[in-house]
Order: sequence, then C-alpha cells, then structure tokens
Amino acid sequence: MSWINKLFKKDLGTFVRFTLVGLVWTILNVGSDIWLIDHLELPAWLGALIGYFVLYVGRYFSYLALKVIERQFWKYVYSTIAFTLVMWLIKTISIDVFDLSASLVSPIVAAAGFVLKYFFYKSINLLKSSDKQG
Repeated sequence: MSWINKLFKKDLGTFVRFTLVGLVWTILNVGSDIWLIDHLELPAWLGALIGYFVLYVGRYFSYLALKVIERQFWKYVYSTIAFTLVMWLIKTISIDVFDLSASLVSPIVAAAGFVLKYFFYKSINLLKSSDKQG
C-alpha cells in the first residue's frame, strides 16, 4: 500500500490533470458513440472509428496544454493505438454482435481503458511527473 501513497504523492498533480482531460474526452467519446451509432444508426465499427479519430487528436493537444504528457507525438500515437484498437473491437463486437446499445457499452469500455492507459503511459515515461513540470 505504501507504493500507492508514494505514487499519488509524487504524481498527484499529473494524475488530476490526466483525470480531467480523460473525463472531458470520455464524455465526448460516449456522446459521439451514442449520437453516431444509436441515433444516426451508423454501424458500430464506423461510428466508433470516427469518434476515436477526432477525439484522439483533441485529447493529445489537451494533454499537452495541461502539461500531462511529454511532447512526443509518435510515442503517444504508438502507445495509444493498441488501446484504441482493443476498445474499438470490444465496442464493435458488443454492439453489432451482441446487440447491446452504445449507451451501455461505451462508458464501460472507456472507463476500463482510462485506468489501464494511465498506468501504461506511466510505465513508458510518457506522463510528466511532478518534478518534470515546467
């Protein structure tokens, strides 16, 4: 448990900013899924893909503006693409194969991806730590 305390004491500011950016873009992502898939009736593979592309770029610049990540665009791209593909595949199968609604699937997938992505970014030194701010 002490490693968790050390982690959050050292990087609390980064975690809070990561959470704020993640929250805003998750809400936009879920909203775009519901609008594109449930209301416009696009296939899940297309609606989710459109949403990910637009939100992917916006999230990167939001992270930079709030000094959450290092300015390493390609590292961000490569490290995020796996999450995007896995989340897109899970959404597509859940919605198109299991006939679940985007309003149910999208928030669950987004929340799980958010938590896993934070720790992955941290492990590859993409996140700025408190001592690197500036």
